[in-house]
Amino acid sequence: MESSTMLITGASSGIGMETVRYFARRGWKVAATMRNTSKAGKLVNIPGVAIYRLDVTQPHNVEETINKAWNDMKGIDVIVNNAGYGAIGILEGANDEQIIRQMDTNFFGTLRVIRNVLPLMRKRGRGTIINLSSIAGRMGLPLYSLYHSSKYAVEGFTESLYYEARPFNIKVRLIEPGPIRTEFNGRSKDEIIPPDDERYIAISQKVSHFYNATFKYAAEPKVVASTIFRAANSKGNRLRYPAGFQSHMLLFFYRITPLPVFRLITRWLINI
Repeated sequence: MESSTMLITGASSGIGMETVRYFARRGWKVAATMRNTSKAGKLVNIPGVAIYRLDVTQPHNVEETINKAWNDMKGIDVIVNNAGYGAIGILEGANDEQIIRQMDTNFFGTLRVIRNVLPLMRKRGRGTIINLSSIAGRMGLPLYSLYHSSKYAVEGFTESLYYEARPFNIKVRLIEPGPIRTEFNGRSKDEIIPPDDERYIAISQKVSHFYNATFKYAAEPKVVASTIFRAANSKGNRLRYPAGFQSHMLLFFYRITPLPVFRLITRWLINI
């Protein structure tokens, strides 16, 4: 029996790297893609893992890498769109480069990968597309306006794609992590410098302090990797997969709480 195959973007760290390891340990063949292959680290030594350069913001590179990996692996069963970027802070302080990169990486990059893999999966008559969203795609929180925009877009796009893909036996999934202990809240986070206004600066400091405290209780990347694996192997048509206790808890609280009350509680917790 042939091994199942998977391609994942953004595999050089965090959720992506842990997902590669998780699938490989279970006998899958994995195409681990990343912008800079020199950051592959120990992934190069894992049996069944092949490293590819893929920058989701470069259309030609996306097309070339998807086709090469598909041919090398003789088909790809599961595509995981994990590559991400987070510009966090006051919108007024963001520059055009940060705004464009936010949508280009998280949203347009996801679309590029899917547009290139869909014809291949459609002709093959099967496949699974898994998009990494977030609780940030379901609720709005302070200072995440750009990041929320990209994840809300991924949510809406994926929900609509479900209907297009289903007639061709292509399953579509959304993974929705809460706070996860990765470099996203460290060196990978692009903090927007607030405008020179005392109120903006005060809000930024309070929100940053609150989020840093929250991430001390963040889940490990393995929680997301195991959720991705479950979604990849599910035979049903379930669309959304929250990942981690905090994700389940926050989404449940958001669902049962009237929005004015939710916003009031959020402001009270952060003191803004």
